[in-house]
Amino acid sequence: MYKTFYFLEAAGDPFRPDAARVADASTPRAAGVTLTRALAEQIDPAARATFAGALELWHFRAADALAHAERGALETLLTPGARLAAVVTGLARTVMRTADHYGSRGVKCVFPFQRKEGMSVEAFQRRWWHGHGPIAARTENALFYLQTHPLPETYAIAAPRFDGVTELHWHDLATARAAMASRQMREDQGNDAPHFARAGSVLMFAAREETVREP
Repeated sequence: MYKTFYFLEAAGDPFRPDAARVADASTPRAAGVTLTRALAEQIDPAARATFAGALELWHFRAADALAHAERGALETLLTPGARLAAVVTGLARTVMRTADHYGSRGVKCVFPFQRKEGMSVEAFQRRWWHGHGPIAARTENALFYLQTHPLPETYAIAAPRFDGVTELHWHDLATARAAMASRQMREDQGNDAPHFARAGSVLMFAAREETVREP
């Protein structure tokens, strides 16, 4: 499937209280709709979330995703002062998903980032998918690992702010913190990331999903 992230900046909750109802009615062409809100407490308790959240839309066809048909819906979903910071549209590739993830109301960490300098989009996506994917699939106690690869057509229009978006899901924040501090994350994944990700470009925020429509 194809997924579009509308990354949002806001002082608090970026979505209006009735956003779920409004989103369901105002995004008829989307196969799935998710409201993602950053947690008040992040992996590092002293850190602030990179983004306040994201509107996430799923589509069955690339053409529908590229059309951004529901972009206007943002105006009816956001709280005053919330703003769109970045848009990423791409092919969503599930690397790993456990049975426990289905029906889970846990937390996820979202990692938008940029590709390594001098690396073509094709080479980056191949290395991230085939090289890093199997390593990150072993993230401690993770329930779900998803990569979203921006579609080549988006680069022809205007280069996206991010070349990839990673999602990792866990049962709870404590489990996520332990995984992020693990040797596997620090060494196995940390040592592999420089082969495809630009140094210092990886952002992160811990969040909880509100599913409006299942894809």
